[in-house]
Amino acid sequence: MLKSLPCQRLRLKPHCDPMIFSIFWPFRLVTGILKLFLNVLVMLSCILTIMAFMGDRGWVWSLTTHFRVQYLVVQLLAFLLVSVAYWRHKKQDIKNGGHLERWLSLVFIGVFAGLNLVCVAPYYWPGQKPDALSPPVSTLKLMHFNLFGKTNHNTQAVLSAIQAEDPDLLDMVEYTETWRKTLEKSPVIKRYPYRISGQGLMALYSKRPLQHPRLVYAGVQKVENQANIIAQITLDKQPLTILVAHPASPMRPSHLTWLQESFAQWIQTRTKLGRHLIVVGDLNTSPWSVEFMTLTRKTGLRDSQLGYGLQPSWPMLLPFFGIRTEPNLLTQLLVVPIDHVLISEQIEVFSRHTGPFVGSDHLPVVVELGLRPSAL
Repeated sequence: MLKSLPCQRLRLKPHCDPMIFSIFWPFRLVTGILKLFLNVLVMLSCILTIMAFMGDRGWVWSLTTHFRVQYLVVQLLAFLLVSVAYWRHKKQDIKNGGHLERWLSLVFIGVFAGLNLVCVAPYYWPGQKPDALSPPVSTLKLMHFNLFGKTNHNTQAVLSAIQAEDPDLLDMVEYTETWRKTLEKSPVIKRYPYRISGQGLMALYSKRPLQHPRLVYAGVQKVENQANIIAQITLDKQPLTILVAHPASPMRPSHLTWLQESFAQWIQTRTKLGRHLIVVGDLNTSPWSVEFMTLTRKTGLRDSQLGYGLQPSWPMLLPFFGIRTEPNLLTQLLVVPIDHVLISEQIEVFSRHTGPFVGSDHLPVVVELGLRPSAL
């Protein structure tokens, strides 16, 4: 029966040994499955790319905006594989009439990869970094944590990360009463005598005096995910406003509405928050969402990642089954940047990086900031 099988499909001779065929056919089967999977993945990434450009059409459409890097990686991989096949089989394809088909595939994939590359590339342009020849009078180091509330109990890792970075300002979200009692027993936290925490499950610790610290809600109802801590510090004799936020994760339509209400309030009250402003927190949105782009455009705030490359921070649980891992190349391809530090025009970023794994599903973010000399 094996002798009657079409050995030609394996590019073996018609009189090939059945034993050879039985060895090689599983490899062709696996190759065929992988090609089918890649084709489906590429088509899906292209469809989602189109949907991402229409993220304002609704809740599901909005969710597609957060994975530009993942779409780009799939499309670049496909472009590379098709390019290799194109040049390897160019002469044979011209004879068989398949040359045009591969060329059109390259153009199709290249267009979609280019659309996503336009969104991602600005974060890697070095021109976004400050001029090293005009340093500020002083700098301010800010460290942001999402502690993962009641799930994470790795207090020592958090304290070690704080001690290693020694920031001037320290903000925390998903900050429970248990975390407060535990952290404030440590001599590390005693370095921060100025502090405010609220029912919004967040806290702000500072080495510098906090002026007018308060808890403000974006909506009419006092929903935890719409709470913001607002305070002022003095930097180079200039008032600097800090806004700590943790809007609702847009995994439900109602939560997306809460997030939009928070962003709308920041836009509306931008002038009241002072000339120099820092918005920091787990904003539960990527740099490519309609909400994020509207916020930065209408407030004049700038993403501190620009010039330093994308620094994804969530989720550090893979693959959503409680498996916690240190950051590596694989996790960086699966993780998205939703922990942000947004800054006003006269503030420069002198360093920015994500911190170590501390048991949370988020990585901490560390940013060193300073006022431009023209702002003084």
